[in-house]
Amino acid sequence: MSLTREIKDFALDLGYHDAGVTTADPFPWYAEELQSRYSGYDYYIESPFKPIAGTDPRSLMPEARSLISVVYDYSREGFPPEFTGKIGRLYQARCHNQSSSRTNGARRQLFVDYLEKRGMKVILGPDINVPERLAAARAGVATYGRNNFAFSKDPGSFIALTAFTVNAELEYDSPTIEAPCPDGCRICIDACPTGALDAFRLEPKRCIAYNTFMTQDNFRGPYTTSHIPTEIREKMGSWIHGCDLCQEACPRNAPRLKALASFPASSFLQRLAQQFDLRKVLLLTDEYFETVLRPVMYNYIRHKRYFQRNAAIALGNSGDRSHVPYLAQALEDCDPLVRGYAAWGLGQLGGQDARTALEKARSVETDKKALQEIESAVAV
Repeated sequence: MSLTREIKDFALDLGYHDAGVTTADPFPWYAEELQSRYSGYDYYIESPFKPIAGTDPRSLMPEARSLISVVYDYSREGFPPEFTGKIGRLYQARCHNQSSSRTNGARRQLFVDYLEKRGMKVILGPDINVPERLAAARAGVATYGRNNFAFSKDPGSFIALTAFTVNAELEYDSPTIEAPCPDGCRICIDACPTGALDAFRLEPKRCIAYNTFMTQDNFRGPYTTSHIPTEIREKMGSWIHGCDLCQEACPRNAPRLKALASFPASSFLQRLAQQFDLRKVLLLTDEYFETVLRPVMYNYIRHKRYFQRNAAIALGNSGDRSHVPYLAQALEDCDPLVRGYAAWGLGQLGGQDARTALEKARSVETDKKALQEIESAVAV
């Protein structure tokens, strides 16, 4: 058996859905595309991930010869209905950027250990970040979709990709750089409430997922802030971490979504879902943060205030005035960011109780931005 076949078999044995191999040649198109869209991707281009450098793997690892792309199908178990429309399935599956002390991070580390025992030098993120979707397509294990996701056979776009850069010459697979979406299909584009999608292009700063977790002060240096534009807030629905709308709408995902309806969720997810309450996220305690949120949403948000902000938006969008007392209580939070977004949520819900709480808060608020949010909410 060839070394390449052994590597792929080991990946499958670890629980990956598929594995392919391509060269470590550069991805010049991707670099050009990123640079041409700098205003939308400045937060990423200027980040420590160095995506432009990653388009030429040999610039960071001169001896690089191959990229091994593995596909993890994260839709092999169900997802609790309590999380639907609130937490993206990728994050519920705990398979994105997980540490080696957890199952999915340990799987990646086991693969690295295996390759190193076979005499290879291995590098992967955050040391080197190659374009993983392009690598997967060039390695023959994924195709593209108009919603900008990578698709694999069977699981559709419910996959997580990892590219391992190695210094070994391996057997290379045939590329599948194509997008077999139905001609003229715009279902995913039309399903995006913020208009973030165009065919094969994403305007990230309009994306609901981006706005749930990338909008943090100085999260990517000076290129990100905690501010979410009002026009985006109104269309975020109940999402607080990620968004699945374009994936749910995609006809290519229909078979897996149908199957998922009959898959049971893990006991762990079910336990978390039973405790999940957006009002508790708004009035977030350290214990609730650590025991309910962090296990599934450790990926990007490190501070409670952003979960609280997102919950205030979700409650404001709910149309349910029974949430008014909770948002009114959040107007007394020690963090002005939370107070400001609680005010926005009250303005969205409206009613005399909401107005009374806002008027009271306006008389004592000292933070300029929070006061602006309160005044705008009063004026609704």
